[in-house]
Amino acid sequence: MKILSITAQKPHSTGSGTYLTELVRSFDRMGCKQAVVCGIFPDDEVDFPEGVACYPVFFSGKSSSASLLAAPCKAKRPAINALPFPVVGMSDIMPYESTLYRDLTPEMISAFEDAFVKAVSRAIDDLDPDLIICHHLFLLTAIVRKHFPDRRIAGISHGTDLRQMINCDNLREIVRPEIGKLDKIFALHQDQKERISEIFGISEDRITVIGSGYNDKLFNLERRHPREDMKALIDGDVPVMICYAGKMSRPKGVPELLAALRNLAEEPGLPPFEVSLAGGCQDESVMKELENLPSNIRWLGQVPQLRLADIFKYSDIFVLPSYFEGLPLVLIEAMAAGMIPISTDLPGVRPWIEENVPGHNVRFIDMPEMATIDTPTEAGRIKLTEDLTEALRDLIIRIDSGELPDGIPDTSRITWDGVASRILD
Repeated sequence: MKILSITAQKPHSTGSGTYLTELVRSFDRMGCKQAVVCGIFPDDEVDFPEGVACYPVFFSGKSSSASLLAAPCKAKRPAINALPFPVVGMSDIMPYESTLYRDLTPEMISAFEDAFVKAVSRAIDDLDPDLIICHHLFLLTAIVRKHFPDRRIAGISHGTDLRQMINCDNLREIVRPEIGKLDKIFALHQDQKERISEIFGISEDRITVIGSGYNDKLFNLERRHPREDMKALIDGDVPVMICYAGKMSRPKGVPELLAALRNLAEEPGLPPFEVSLAGGCQDESVMKELENLPSNIRWLGQVPQLRLADIFKYSDIFVLPSYFEGLPLVLIEAMAAGMIPISTDLPGVRPWIEENVPGHNVRFIDMPEMATIDTPTEAGRIKLTEDLTEALRDLIIRIDSGELPDGIPDTSRITWDGVASRILD
């Protein structure tokens, strides 16, 4: 089969980018011939399997390829000028310089459409795909459906697109009719399937839940460093290791996480702990907090997957205090790497994990009272900080005492090849 994958964003840099990249690799293992259309900066790099052609649409901005740390683009780059604005991000705060969809003017939308239609046209002419897979049920997917009505086109929702449909008055009526014309729609979990049906007015029998996967070659128990071994090597206390991976932003609950960690750092008698925060930051208010951290908390900036996997092997606890997610890959990766995750009880996530990960060990904490889809009320912020503090304190004490972990979850059912097979089926 010949497959063209399309995203308006950078591949590799976010959860949806990782999703696209891993599907491309799985399709490659299945023997599919492929191409990818994506939005990047002119000096960015992409990393797809040999033989996968890349058709980039360039945006202008200050960002550098250093954030991707990957192999060079394996395709001739078309001689076109970059769009005169940064990459348009599906989240309002991306880990790199970006443009908000709701800030797009009619002139910017027209330029965006023209650039991507040219890139997709070149890819279709070269590949003649049997299937086009568009990531995110939003503007670019609608454009592709409109301009290529005779092609078989499927769309994958990653959750953030549904938030944009709520927030973007300037694009909603452009997007909705075309999404309804897609040949197939894929959701990550049942709750998301129901929301897609409601937002786009699409019958649920046209939407299939495909879930998510993880890279078991990177995230596994090999080379994991048990605390008992560490204690044998170190003359003194071995700190409990905590980590967070994701955008350093307010919708991810980072300010509340930092407040909880500061509370714990000041508690007398609490076993020692250290924290690694991995992720890019474009949020000025969060950046100010990151510049004044206690000595036991380190912000690492954005890190490549290989380094993140190494951080996970040394860590005991993973924290995801997010207010809005599709189906967060990092929870699966954290469990596979031997950590105990703490997560907000995000809609649809707990049922999917309970169904697909036997013996899962995620500690879910209540979602706070919300003012908007990804912004809590002040009372909600306070409550989440208290809940994070309590959950972290409990795990720190129990892990330090040797009481945990008490079993490894079975993540064997969750593979990218399985997701790819469900799409083709």
